[in-house]
Amino acid sequence: MYKAIIIDDEAKARRLLQTLIEENCPEIDIVAMAEDVPNGVKAIHQYQPDIVFSDIDMPTYNGFQLLDFVDKINFELIYCTAHNDYALKAFEVSAVGYLVKPIQISLLKAAVEKAVRLIQTKTPIAQRIDTLKENIKDNVLKKIALPVADGLQFVDVADIIYLEADGAYTNVVLSTNSKLLISKKLKDFEHILSNNPIFFRTHRSYVINLEYIKQYIKSDGGSVRMQNNAEIPVARERKDSFQQVIENIKL
Repeated sequence: MYKAIIIDDEAKARRLLQTLIEENCPEIDIVAMAEDVPNGVKAIHQYQPDIVFSDIDMPTYNGFQLLDFVDKINFELIYCTAHNDYALKAFEVSAVGYLVKPIQISLLKAAVEKAVRLIQTKTPIAQRIDTLKENIKDNVLKKIALPVADGLQFVDVADIIYLEADGAYTNVVLSTNSKLLISKKLKDFEHILSNNPIFFRTHRSYVINLEYIKQYIKSDGGSVRMQNNAEIPVARERKDSFQQVIENIKL
């Protein structure tokens, strides 16, 4: 059994989440509930939970400030939020659990399974939380936590040269001359990076970072040569929109 605490300023929301967990996540034992951050911190110090479910928008202190008062972060954190699409991207790329209200049972189970997996692999949460805070602070995704064989690798978005589809996986090519094979589809990365204008999908198999373009080759259907000399195709149906984009690049 894994001990868990629920922190939410709405009593109805606390009771509903408790019921959903008890009915669908038998491996979780709710040991305490709190109506605000100060009482939540007391409960964390007293019960030493494995998982904390926390609302974000609460009076006096919000869910992001919770960790500022905890002596030691040795639990997984699953945020319960009604935040907008951008914030959800920030949670996803930071590898911090989240549930959107109203909570769906399938997503609750998935979030709990992910938290348990991270507990079992002893994947540190501190850097993931720092990455989340950094991404949300300026409303720009600056860093991504990528799942690799032995845990998570944190990558600066600005260091990505291009992403290449490889079936159900994606090759993430970095400015350090390294390549990471990640178990996410390219369309997932395209969605995550959709608010960042420096990324452009030139082809069904490629998303490139415009800041690393070395040369645009118009012949043979069109392609771009990147700073690492990789040549990336530009699909015919994307050629016009790509040319409009590069015309705006200041030389």
